[in-house]
Amino acid sequence: MSENAMGGELVSCETRRRMLALLAAVAGWLVPGLGHAIQRMWGRAAACFLCVGMLVAVGAGMRGRIFSQYGSDAFDRLGFFADAGSGSFYFLMRTIEKDGPDVSKADGDYGTRFLATAGVLNLLAALHAYEVARGRKA
Repeated sequence: MSENAMGGELVSCETRRRMLALLAAVAGWLVPGLGHAIQRMWGRAAACFLCVGMLVAVGAGMRGRIFSQYGSDAFDRLGFFADAGSGSFYFLMRTIEKDGPDVSKADGDYGTRFLATAGVLNLLAALHAYEVARGRKA
């Protein structure tokens, strides 16, 4: 086998690895745990899905605030990025939120924090799935 063929094969393998890593990251963001499931890491996939799902369910049950992309200040924009980190759960919550947030009580305020925590946790899980697919982490 010539050196060019071998080098081209290595580039192709590296390109495939990068594409798989990108797919794992986007899938992991869109559906919590899917990035790990693509890589057959079933335990981590289930843990990510259940943890993010439970945080969203508890936060929504407490009528926490779901930030929109049209925030008026830096904290609203940060809240949006944290909430949007939960992927499809964010879009689901935006469609089923009927009564609006109730942050006048401690429950609503804690619910807002649970929703933001779910998004940040999912972003970290998607980053982990990306790093594992790149071969940088176990």
